[in-house]
Amino acid sequence: MCDIGFDEAFYEKCELNSIFKRKMKMNNEINMEVGMENFDENANPFDQVYWKNLLYDSLVESWKNSPYPSIKITSYFPAYVELFGHLVNKECTFIETGVLDGGSLFMWRNWLGPKARIIGLDLNPEAVKWRDSGFEIFIGDQGNPDFWKETLNEIGSFDALLDDGGHQSFQQIVTTIEAIKFANSNCVIAIEDTFTSFMKDFAAHGSFSFLEYAKDATDILLGKSFGMYGNRFPNKINSEAVNDFKNVYSIQFYNGIVAFHLNQYYSQIPELVRNKPSGGASDFRYEGVNSATVNWPTLVSESNIITVNGGASKKTE
Repeated sequence: MCDIGFDEAFYEKCELNSIFKRKMKMNNEINMEVGMENFDENANPFDQVYWKNLLYDSLVESWKNSPYPSIKITSYFPAYVELFGHLVNKECTFIETGVLDGGSLFMWRNWLGPKARIIGLDLNPEAVKWRDSGFEIFIGDQGNPDFWKETLNEIGSFDALLDDGGHQSFQQIVTTIEAIKFANSNCVIAIEDTFTSFMKDFAAHGSFSFLEYAKDATDILLGKSFGMYGNRFPNKINSEAVNDFKNVYSIQFYNGIVAFHLNQYYSQIPELVRNKPSGGASDFRYEGVNSATVNWPTLVSESNIITVNGGASKKTE
């Protein structure tokens, strides 16, 4: 068992570093057994790489030591740290769709700590057995919007939702839509195993895959900015879709995961601001070459070399 102690004076010096504070406090309160083997009490408290690595080690150990099976992909662990590390040892509500053998429920509880409320959702009625281990379990169909309305109303606000359920595009899309509708304004909604958008046995979605939905949603975020530049943008936009994503301020893509970050404050309509009047510098953006030939990043087709044009003919005052 690792015991790093608790230096109150050092803790106070590091008040601005929330990850460090939670780690120190966690060890003092519950004498954490895993993930601290590489702890260095002389580490710079503002070295975020160090603390992220520590959270990563703790997460992997929590997964290894889960008493029940859990299937993960190695690239997911660092993504989990970035997406959910801020919740470690905090009071939070964490929802996961897709319970299967139950192992990940124990991983999340071990890693996030005793203050976390861990909730599992699954279509298999046998998943209710995990209630005996202290987890909240809801049985229902994630592809059915009514299930989400009923269940989220019963759960209340949440801090994170991780979809590891059926992986069909329509299920992932419905989960995203309904979670965003209900979500607390400050939370993260992460959809896992997004590579199924390309898999032959998941191809019933045709051209309307979850990944295409997520990529189009990044365009929707820009709709909030159209008012800054008058008639320089298209006159007609899908205002209903823009409103649906009104609290989403960022969409983050990982290998196999797409995360929607919600924050009402950060999602306010952007404004163009200047800290000082213009200094009169000349704009030289159209004075250089006026095109570039690139290998366009297509995944499942041959190399696609195209020329992207620019130049003064496109200039707009």
